Amino acid sequence: MENALPEVAPARPSVPDRISVPPGDGRFGDGRFGGGFTPERGDWSSRVMWFVLFAVPLAVVITAAMLTPSASGHGTHTQLGLPPCGFLVFTGYPCPGCGLTTAFAHMVRLQVLGAWHANPFGIVLFVVTALTIPVAAVGFVRGWGVVATLDRLHAEKIAIGLSLLSLVVWIIRVASQAFGG
Repeated sequence: MENALPEVAPARPSVPDRISVPPGDGRFGDGRFGGGFTPERGDWSSRVMWFVLFAVPLAVVITAAMLTPSASGHGTHTQLGLPPCGFLVFTGYPCPGCGLTTAFAHMVRLQVLGAWHANPFGIVLFVVTALTIPVAAVGFVRGWGVVATLDRLHAEKIAIGLSLLSLVVWIIRVASQAFGG
């Protein structure tokens, strides 16, 4: 067997992990999602996730619209039957979430100063929440993969930034209350 060829593993069929859509196809507009990104096509679970990412923020915004902002800058959530903030009751200092419901109730009315008084972080969080609604709607309609789209939007950096901003705003609020500011 001196002329025998070495064994070669059978070729696996090529399965693309992204769908390349030529420009002008109509399925993704021009086939691109900012900066040359061709969105990964999602399966049925992506559609479910996009629906959740659409419905939850929409429900939050609708709920905020139904509430009357508290004049004290916090406590609006008690209109939903929730108890007062335990952290605030126990320590006398606001928790990082104190005033967020009130800020959202102000923001749906475009009362930015009222929202700022309630919790400055609430303004940024409201904007991100509101922007999630159209992004999720487009992702659902076009069938984009959730993970690929959120990765392209740098959602992890946005989440880290929001977390840090929340912490900084909370420290400033507690310090200003503690030191009479």
